[in-house]
Amino acid sequence: MQLMTEELLDCQGRTTHRLVLELDGTVTVTFMSSGTSARIDTERRTVLTPGVHVAPQLMNAACGLRVR
Repeated sequence: MQLMTEELLDCQGRTTHRLVLELDGTVTVTFMSSGTSARIDTERRTVLTPGVHVAPQLMNAACGLRVR
């Protein structure tokens, strides 16, 4: 179950990332171009998925879901 979903759009209005706030407080980020997903610990601001890099702006958006 998820608490909230947010989609990030590019300047053309296309969805680039989908962010899902999970019950445990983590956020799952899906990169729409590749289908890759990363799990983020929003308290520690760390990526829990090995081998996946999340840009600072995307990390800020993911962590922002938790405080809403």
